[in-house]
Amino acid sequence: MERQRHDRFAGLFVRNQNRVYRYLLTLVPNRSDAEELFQQTNLTLWETWERFEPQVTEAGETISAQAAEDQFVRWACGIAHNHVRNFVRKKQTHQLLVDESVLEHLGEWRLANEDLLENRREALSGCLEKLPTAWRTLVERIYAGADTVQGAAAASQQTPNAVYKTLNRIRAALYDCINQRLTAEGTI
Repeated sequence: MERQRHDRFAGLFVRNQNRVYRYLLTLVPNRSDAEELFQQTNLTLWETWERFEPQVTEAGETISAQAAEDQFVRWACGIAHNHVRNFVRKKQTHQLLVDESVLEHLGEWRLANEDLLENRREALSGCLEKLPTAWRTLVERIYAGADTVQGAAAASQQTPNAVYKTLNRIRAALYDCINQRLTAEGTI
């Protein structure tokens, strides 16, 4: 029985790591801070895995796999949120950071809009593939952190301002594409 619980937990953990990481990125915009907090969260999740037990329905029936995943994400994001709060408290002595009530609101909003954000992320993936190769390459270089706007401008023999304008056109095209896809699917 204990082995089954552990295996179920491990499956939930693996399938939902990206959701927890994206939650952290919502609260901590610096990617390296988010990655460190993600590692701390993962460690805590494994240290406390026995505390997670998916709830049953009011009738005492086993819940669906999706409901168990949603419960796991809420539990894991609660742990991640606590790590973020501790992080913010430590950082506040050095610099001005966001108020804790704003963090709380952002965390709640992120969890409440998980499905919408996941749908938008999936649509973004498809829309990125439709971009002209040069635009897609620029987006990948800039947003994956492989290059700066200044570096991309120098490599393409353009001014940084021209690259910013191109990025604005790309973002607008992606925004329109995402909304069109979601409207066609009936998800917005």
